[in-house]
Amino acid sequence: MTASLLLSSNDRLLVFAPHPDDETLATGALIQSALAAGAALRVVFATDGDNNPWPQRWLERRWRIGPQQRARWGERRRREATAALAVLGVDMQSARFLGWPDQGLTDDLMRDDRAIVALADEIAAFAPTHVALPALGDRHPDHSALRVMFDLALLRAGRACVRLGYVVHGDKALENARVAAVDAAGQHRKQQAMLAHLSQIALSRRRLLALAARPECFDIIDAKNFDANNTVSVPHAESVKIRIPHRPGWALHRRHELLVVLATKTETLRFRFALPRLPARGAAPATLIDTHGRRLPVEWTDGALILTLPAHAAPLLAVYAKLDRVKPRLNIFDRECWHDTHELLQGSAPFVERRPAAGLT
Repeated sequence: MTASLLLSSNDRLLVFAPHPDDETLATGALIQSALAAGAALRVVFATDGDNNPWPQRWLERRWRIGPQQRARWGERRRREATAALAVLGVDMQSARFLGWPDQGLTDDLMRDDRAIVALADEIAAFAPTHVALPALGDRHPDHSALRVMFDLALLRAGRACVRLGYVVHGDKALENARVAAVDAAGQHRKQQAMLAHLSQIALSRRRLLALAARPECFDIIDAKNFDANNTVSVPHAESVKIRIPHRPGWALHRRHELLVVLATKTETLRFRFALPRLPARGAAPATLIDTHGRRLPVEWTDGALILTLPAHAAPLLAVYAKLDRVKPRLNIFDRECWHDTHELLQGSAPFVERRPAAGLT
């Protein structure tokens, strides 16, 4: 039986929603439970959901959507989000909108540290005990990218909190799952809050209301398991291999990139490799060249890519990697999601070393 997730008046809950409506779909019950317990609450929206063309075309009866139309749509979705929060009992002083690019969070993550710094500032300003945010297994690329950004920001902020991971898109089973339960009246308020997102309900009413009716399950990463306490120390003269798994039947009949993010105490390193189409099974080791001309060896296997990372004098605090299908693509959802340190590391080169929490700077 799945245990319940309970908060107290001493807790401070920070909710991260990639888009307007995720706050209701993923945390509508949790928000009500937190308010009922007297916990402090803040809801942060990463994007305005403005790159959402098909509902906009349907409701506005237009085909061409330019920057002005997208901005207007984003403003509408902000209004819908504030209306939904009001139904859930959240005052507007508890909501923050970052205005980041819808369907652009992966590119932001791979570009520089600006988003990570902004999230670290949000963490420092609110000082949460609990943070609800997407799990890495969510198949919307904005959701999983936001999770990687946040985990890196948590290291940068140098503080620990309980992370509550949720999945809106996908069926990945959550480990250490807890359920935020509400009574019938609370579930009704959540459904009413979902109806406030009129722009989304217009084309997807049945699907979204069904999603809102699901129990809210969260993968718990306790504060005592803060990632900076489990760094991977690699001696200066050695390299480390990571194993990037993929689903059976995976093939590069469409263009893909291999994305890799490494965090040390002093910097965040990013690698972006264009992958060849249809590599032969059991192909000999090859060398990938990233967008900055850096070369890394890779081996192809049926179930994974094995990438050899460069040697580092500083310990690695975190490693993330993803097989990403190149845009444009009709289906925005990922087949392959981000994988983190514990999923990726293999072999005898790395070893785990207990270290105190430390920031990236």
